[in-house]
Amino acid sequence: MLNREYRNTRFLIVDGNTQLRLALERMLKAFGAWYIDLAADSNEAIQKCRQGSFDAVVCDFQLSDRNGQHVLEELRERKILRHTSMFVMMSAETTREMVLAAIDHQPDAYINKPITADILKQRLDALLVENEVLYELKHALDMERLSEAISRCEEKIAKGSKYSRWCEKTVASLYFQEGDYEEAKRIYLQVLNNRPLVWAQVGLARVHMASADYEQSRDLLESVVATAPHCLIAYDLLAEVLVHLGNRKDAQELLAKAVTLSPTAILRHARLGQISWENHDVENAVEAFRNAVELGRQSIFDNPDNHVGFARSLCERASAQPKEIRLACADQALHVLEQVSNRFELEGLQLFQTHVVSSRAHLAQYDKEQAQRRLGRAESLYHQTGLEMPAHLALEYAQALLAADKDVDAEFVLSQLTLIHNHDKELLRRIEEIREEPVSYAARQKAAELNKQGIQLADGGNLRGAVEAFLEATDYSPRHPALNLNLAQVLLKLVNEEPGDTQLRILCEACFERVAHLKPDHKQFPRLQHIKRKFFAVTA
Repeated sequence: MLNREYRNTRFLIVDGNTQLRLALERMLKAFGAWYIDLAADSNEAIQKCRQGSFDAVVCDFQLSDRNGQHVLEELRERKILRHTSMFVMMSAETTREMVLAAIDHQPDAYINKPITADILKQRLDALLVENEVLYELKHALDMERLSEAISRCEEKIAKGSKYSRWCEKTVASLYFQEGDYEEAKRIYLQVLNNRPLVWAQVGLARVHMASADYEQSRDLLESVVATAPHCLIAYDLLAEVLVHLGNRKDAQELLAKAVTLSPTAILRHARLGQISWENHDVENAVEAFRNAVELGRQSIFDNPDNHVGFARSLCERASAQPKEIRLACADQALHVLEQVSNRFELEGLQLFQTHVVSSRAHLAQYDKEQAQRRLGRAESLYHQTGLEMPAHLALEYAQALLAADKDVDAEFVLSQLTLIHNHDKELLRRIEEIREEPVSYAARQKAAELNKQGIQLADGGNLRGAVEAFLEATDYSPRHPALNLNLAQVLLKLVNEEPGDTQLRILCEACFERVAHLKPDHKQFPRLQHIKRKFFAVTA
C-alpha cells in the first residue's frame, strides 16, 4: 500500500545544499515516489507551491534567504498548504530553542540531520498512512465544509479509530470555530475524564475564555504551564487571560519567559512589546518591538504596527534621556518610520500613526517646524476618520499637538473625546492629565525626579542648584504647572537678593509663559497669580 501512496504523492524538497537535495530525491525514488520537485531557497519553494499543489513539503530549516519557519508560516497563513498536505521540517540544529520553535509552528514532523533513508521512511510512512485514513475528513476541511468534517470526525470516534484522539481534538476545535462552545466543552471534558491531555486542557481554557470565565481559564492554564512548560500556546493564552483580569505585569513576565523559550516567534514578541508599552516599561517595549521588526523582515507576519510600535517606544525612551541620547533615539525612530513607509503601502490609521510618531521624533530633535508639518498631514487623516478614530490614537494625537504648541487644535480633539466618551472615567482622567502635562510617561517620571531634587536643594538653601534642577526638569516637561511655579518661586527669591540680574527676570517670565494655558478653575491658578503679583511688585 505504501508504494502506491509514495507513487501518488507529489513531493517538494527544499534545501540549499544541492547534494542533499539530490540525496533526498534518490531516497524518495527508492521508496516508490516519482513526482518530485526541488527548490533551493524559500522564495523558490513558495513560488512552486503557488504554481502547483504538493502533497508533501520536506524543507530544511536553515535556508539561505529565509528559514523553514518562514516558509511554513507563509504557506499556512496564505492557505497555500492544504490540510491534506504535509510539511516536514529538517534541521541540523538540536538546541532547545530550535526544537521549541519548530513545535511552536507545528510542522507535521521534525527530523534531525543527518537524515538516513530508514528515519525518513519511518516518518513519511506514518504520515502517509494517517493521510490516507483521514483524507476525506481533511479534504472537507480544505473545502471549508465544516459540518461534513465534524460528521466524519464523530464517525471515526464512534468506530474507535486509531486516530480517534486526532479526531476529538479536531472536532472540538471545529465546534469552537463554529461558536458552539457547549459541544466543544463537552468533548474536552470527556477527553479529560479519561486522561489529562494538554491539548484538551488548553482547549477547555479557550472555551472558558470565550465565555468570559477568566478565573477558570487562568487556573487551567497555570496548571498547564506548570506541568508542561514547553506548551507555548498556554503562555500566550494565559497572558491574555491575565490582561483581562487586570494583571498586565504578570502577563508581561509570562510572555518574556515564553520568548526566551522560543525566541523566533514574531507575534509573541509583538504582543510582549504592546503589553510592556501599556505597563510603561519602555526598555522592554523597545527590545520586544525591535525583535518583532528584525525577525519579521523575511516573514509574512511582518506588520507596520510592529515598526510603529518600535518607533513610538524609541520616542518614549528619547523623552527621558539627556540631549545627546535623546537625539540618537529620535534619529533611530525616524529611520524606522522611513523604513516602514518604504516597505508598506500605508494608509488610514497606520499612516496617521506614522505622522504622529514622526512629529514626536522631530520634537525630540528640537525641530518644531518639521513636527508641525507632520501634524498637519495627520490632521487631514484625523478629519477623514471622524468619530471612528480609536480613543487611544486620538489621545496620542492631542498630546503631540500640545507638545508642538498647537493648543487650539489639541483642545478640539480633547473636547471631541470628552463628548464621545463621557462615561469613561479613566479616559477622562487621562484627558485632564494630558491637558496639564502633554509629555510621555517616561518624561513625566524624569521631570518628577528632578523636581523633587530641586525642592530638596531649595529647602537646603542652595537656590542656584535648585534653579538648575528645575530648569533641567522643564526640558522634560515644559508645561507642567507645579514645576514651573516651583522654579518661578525660587527665581523670585533670587531676584529679591540680586535685583540687577536681568537673566533671572527673563527666566521667571518664561515660566509664566509656559503656564499661560492655566484657567481660573485650575488648582494652581491662585498660586500663579500670587507669584506674578510678587514678581511684578519687585520688578516694577
